[in-house]
Amino acid sequence: MTVLRLRRLRHQRRDLGFLAARVLGEPGFPAGWLLHVEAPADLDEFRDHLASGAAMDLTMVTREGDYLRGEAFVASVSESVDAATVVTLCGAGPLRLA
Repeated sequence: MTVLRLRRLRHQRRDLGFLAARVLGEPGFPAGWLLHVEAPADLDEFRDHLASGAAMDLTMVTREGDYLRGEAFVASVSESVDAATVVTLCGAGPLRLA
């Protein structure tokens, strides 16, 4: 399992702020990836996509400075009183270097 920590996340040329985010992928299987976003600044953006079922076109910058692009569907929004809100997105196709 490959884990890439993110420094920046963008959707439709807008930065989506967050406390922490990471991409999880399986080596040799480029279409199988997940994105976990902890404490997103704009939770409504994710809720709207979850309700509509529409994919999000994402651009990501890793801590190493690599640019990644891919589409993902919001799989879940987990809200908690005692912990940070976590949004999980499931990749809809391969994750590409931008």
